[in-house]
Amino acid sequence: MASADPLEGSVSPRVDRVMAVVGGGITGLVAARYLALEGAEVTLFEASQRLGGQVRTVEVLGHQIDVGAESLHLAGPAITDLLDDLDLTAELVTASSSFVWIWDGRRRRVLPAGVGPAGPTRLAPLVKARVLSPLGMARAALEPLVPRRTPWVGRSPEVAARAGTGAGAGRVDADVAVGPFIAARFGRQVTDRLVDPVLGSLHAGDVNRLSLRAATPQLAARAERHRSLLAAPSGGPRRPPSFVSFPRGLSTLVDTVLRGTEVDVNLGAPVRQITTTPAGFDLDGDDGLLGSFDGVVVALPAGPASRVLGQISEPAAGVLAELRAASVATVVAAYPRAEASRCEALSATGLLTPSGTGALMEAATFLTTKWPQLQDDDHFLVRLSAGRAGEDRLADMDDSDLADRLLCDLARATGLEASATLTEVNRWPSSLPQLEVGHLGRLAAINRQLDDHPGLVLAGAAYEGLGIATCVRSGRAAARQVFTQLGHTQQVPT
Repeated sequence: MASADPLEGSVSPRVDRVMAVVGGGITGLVAARYLALEGAEVTLFEASQRLGGQVRTVEVLGHQIDVGAESLHLAGPAITDLLDDLDLTAELVTASSSFVWIWDGRRRRVLPAGVGPAGPTRLAPLVKARVLSPLGMARAALEPLVPRRTPWVGRSPEVAARAGTGAGAGRVDADVAVGPFIAARFGRQVTDRLVDPVLGSLHAGDVNRLSLRAATPQLAARAERHRSLLAAPSGGPRRPPSFVSFPRGLSTLVDTVLRGTEVDVNLGAPVRQITTTPAGFDLDGDDGLLGSFDGVVVALPAGPASRVLGQISEPAAGVLAELRAASVATVVAAYPRAEASRCEALSATGLLTPSGTGALMEAATFLTTKWPQLQDDDHFLVRLSAGRAGEDRLADMDDSDLADRLLCDLARATGLEASATLTEVNRWPSSLPQLEVGHLGRLAAINRQLDDHPGLVLAGAAYEGLGIATCVRSGRAAARQVFTQLGHTQQVPT
């Protein structure tokens, strides 16, 4: 229940603070929740006419389908605590256990067990799957013999970042790109055929630019602790990631997260500028002053955050403006169930496509196979994704062309001969942040600038990483940080 959610170890009186949250995505909603539960008077400003950000559930043929973020990953206590506090844990639906294809433009192969966004953790499934050539397999098997690189001493972050795709790519003491790091350990085929479709699709990004430390922090930690990634101890029994949703989609969390609070939610209320005052901060909108506040959580993507913080800190705004984001699109398609059932490829839960294929489709989720709540006697539901950082193909297509191209790619990849009876297109411009080499250094530089303004905190996926669980953790941490900076003695749970 909401009453069980307050801040651990509370012994001091509840505070009388006036707080603002800018941005109504999951991060902002969670920050607003914890600020309010601590006793602050909280106002949330959202520029659009709905809450949830990249969480959006739409009805298709009587089913509730997520067209932005697709699932929850139960990673860490922040998300599990929140679900427990909201009485939502019992409602969770777990994704069906199956397998995922990798389609290289010519043939499908099963994604080997033990391969995640950061590459393989086991050799035997890699051999069995035959994703690599014999030469590529032999090179991957040599990973335990590859020496760790000599640490860099006294190198600046800028110098380290420039080495991200060069000879220093195997070093883990400074930030490097994931792709070259994995290639240095396992060979180039593992990067191109496994890491690129998995991590690249997840981020809609270029694995040769994504940061080892920011995009794959667990891999960076593992590489620092162990000479070999394959030979490193597993640390316990291997469990597949727990991907879950709700019977009526992820919007259930959006609709519930402010339960038990008195947050003042303002939709269609863009914040144009934040300025400092002797007492705190003023927020200005289209028609002037929106209000004065003791503390502010800015839960916006990097571009909008840059614009609203320009008066506060020009250096911080400048760094924020440099952070890239990919524009992506999703298409939900329905096929006749009887015809789709004859396509053997749809027995998987989905399909991933390496970036080098030239296909527009970067990923497909076979919704009817993956999610028990989306079973349908008459229709087979598929979700297709397109868009990568640095591409502009989506902008050159209207919705009809986009859907047609993706359906064509799906037919090529699976052999599905049926025609879709329905398609729904959703576009997400500049929505997936690119945590590229040097990201943590840039984030530290931004935070150093904002440290001069206690009570002003930046939070969200653009800074901390992708995923609802990460956004929940970031929102909770932002609420805790605001109170700490303002001298409040209670603490939001870590």
